[in-house]
Amino acid sequence: MSQYQHTAAASSGTSHSNGSSSNLLNNVNGGSSSNLSNLNHSSIAIGGNGYEGDSYFPPTSSSSILDHSLSVGGNSGYSKRSKFGAGGLYPLSSSIRRWRWWNYIAAMLLIFAVVEGLVLLIGSSVLYTLPDQIQIDSRDFRKVEYQGLGLDPAATYKKQIQVYHVTKEFGQASMGGLGMVVTALASAQQRARTQKVNVVMPYYSMLDNIPGIDIRLGVTLPFDINDNHGRVQSVIFSVYKLKYSVPYKPSDLERDRRSITPVTVWLIGPGNVYPFDRAFQSKNVQEIYSSPRGLPSEWKDLYFSKAVATFIQHQNRNDDISLFAASATRLIDVVHVHGATNALALHFLQQHIDRGAMGEEPPALIYTLHDYLDELQYSNEIVNVKKFMDKRVHSEDEEEDMFLQMDGISPYCHGHRMFTSALGIDLADAVTFVSKTMARDIVEGRLDFYLKELVLGSVLNQAEKNLFIGITNGVDFGKLNPWTRPELRNHGIAFPPNEVIGENGGDELLDSGVSNPTILSAKEAAKHFLFTKGLLTEQDLDRPLVLFIGRFQYNKGLEFFATASQAIKDRGGKFVIMGQPNNYPVKSVNNLERLFKGTVTVISDASTQEQWGIYWRTAADFLLVPSLTESFGLVAAEGLLFGSTVISSGVGGLSEFLIDRPNANDKTQQLEEEEAEKERQFIPLDQQVVEAPREERFNSYLFNAFATDAHSQLSVAINDALSEWRRLKRDPEEHEQFLTRLVNSALSMGWDRPGGPVDQYRALYEISLNSIGFTGQTH
Repeated sequence: MSQYQHTAAASSGTSHSNGSSSNLLNNVNGGSSSNLSNLNHSSIAIGGNGYEGDSYFPPTSSSSILDHSLSVGGNSGYSKRSKFGAGGLYPLSSSIRRWRWWNYIAAMLLIFAVVEGLVLLIGSSVLYTLPDQIQIDSRDFRKVEYQGLGLDPAATYKKQIQVYHVTKEFGQASMGGLGMVVTALASAQQRARTQKVNVVMPYYSMLDNIPGIDIRLGVTLPFDINDNHGRVQSVIFSVYKLKYSVPYKPSDLERDRRSITPVTVWLIGPGNVYPFDRAFQSKNVQEIYSSPRGLPSEWKDLYFSKAVATFIQHQNRNDDISLFAASATRLIDVVHVHGATNALALHFLQQHIDRGAMGEEPPALIYTLHDYLDELQYSNEIVNVKKFMDKRVHSEDEEEDMFLQMDGISPYCHGHRMFTSALGIDLADAVTFVSKTMARDIVEGRLDFYLKELVLGSVLNQAEKNLFIGITNGVDFGKLNPWTRPELRNHGIAFPPNEVIGENGGDELLDSGVSNPTILSAKEAAKHFLFTKGLLTEQDLDRPLVLFIGRFQYNKGLEFFATASQAIKDRGGKFVIMGQPNNYPVKSVNNLERLFKGTVTVISDASTQEQWGIYWRTAADFLLVPSLTESFGLVAAEGLLFGSTVISSGVGGLSEFLIDRPNANDKTQQLEEEEAEKERQFIPLDQQVVEAPREERFNSYLFNAFATDAHSQLSVAINDALSEWRRLKRDPEEHEQFLTRLVNSALSMGWDRPGGPVDQYRALYEISLNSIGFTGQTH
């Protein structure tokens, strides 16, 4: 073996004793010049440039060879690197080279280059895996004349319609407006006895923690999904049921003494396989839309939609029908689906109908849009939707089978996502929106809204058949009212029931047992209560109180807060802002409290609002609703119920119940009166209804939020409102009459008022059933 080979062998990890190292040195010194040259080349590469600490050794062959020989022998047991000299062996610690400033710069540049390379590599891989952007082209749409729903007052019906509402919120599991609306509608329908109501919703685990709820197992059913490998997998789920007691008033029993039966609520439980066995886990109502780890929220929504369709298909089967029966019997008359997150249930139901699995008498399908912003943006990844598609086309090619299945939803796919609102609109036998005014504005082209291209074509198709109907929501005051709330009654602040007189008056309200002789005195007592708790000052007791309730988001008109604060300050008022953080900067809202110290109070934490909110509502003289968009405007209706005059933009559904104060210079009011006068010319005198003058009807101070002088109009509205309040304060009797009028205007918006939402939905159900070949109406 050559000396170079021997040295390399030592470097590769061959173990040597001290004796073998000496032999190695001898071999080096006695080697040939060619080998010395080879080793010298190796030592330059490994041993360095000839500097050893503070000493200098000329780069001779022998020194280089020795240096290298000792360094490659480091694996043989030496703990210190040595050099050969007159004194023998010396430790390496005195010969480590010191770094210069250029070495540090070079190292930093190298580290920077490595980090930049890693960032570039990771960023490129992330961008590569991101889906393509979704592009939706803007387009122009035709205008359709809105026809609306014509009610026949003389119509009676042969049977009680069986309705199944499909919703994510109901009853105790209500997080927001959807749950309040569906709960109130279902309860009012059940009280009317013209509809037998069922509700289908998720089985949230929080329901188990509510005392007094009796939940029982109903049925266990299977359906198929496709796993990640395209194989069909069966999912088994259970459906449970409970009875929801419907609140009612004594007057509900005047025409029919029979007791009002509870609403049957069907609860879709989790599946038997992972991850669907984790569906609908929630500790409280705030978590009902959250999804546990491992279960994507889209999968949870799709699971619920397919389970709902499977359950309703099961419920509509009637295996007991005799072969000799004269005609088939429909067990479920109407399936009423609420919201875009449940729209795919209509797709799965339509599949059952197409296969004949729903029998000869399938139910009518109704779809309700509850808003025109959030619901339009709801979508699912197409890859997730494919997992829940049935292989119903029996072809030999499975890919073709899935293509044919997906072809039914392809018009609703944009990029990598499927938008469900238009699907629900197209598949429904009739579609409703929660405001008649806004429904008319949508189809007649007066309302422009974000992503209208996704749904407006489908809406107009239904409108041309008069199957897109605006049914303005009612208001349910069963829980939130100034008569029966325990907190108000306990502190002697509740409204006196005898003050509410009229068609929807005191006989429908429970005796609150309080001593307040008037609504005005109750509101003054609420202010004094807040004063005793340190929430108002003594000076505030004689100041008009303006209240805002709502989320801190742009479409609620928070851009007008600074103008409103200044106007309220100038008129000697108090402005309380009570809301929840959202997409509007909370810092901007909080700054108002500093800029208008003594005038503005901001309450943004949920616990404080929950503790004191009912008292602020009762004490408020005015409610500020400067919204840019409102489908209905429930908070404004609640304000009227609590005797608060509304200062508002009057947009959307607000225009249906807010009446502006008299203004001879308002062109809108002039046009309204001219139109009303023209209509009266074609009505026989004995049929004309004399309408009270605006002075006796107004309940609000409105401004145009989209006018160039919108802020100026708002200041004028606030000035007019607070000036009128001071005038009424000098005349308590007139003030009380005005407050009573506000309360009555709210009570007139009940769900079951004559010709109201319950009657309108009953008529629409009948129209839908007639369109699919069923007649249940008689005269």
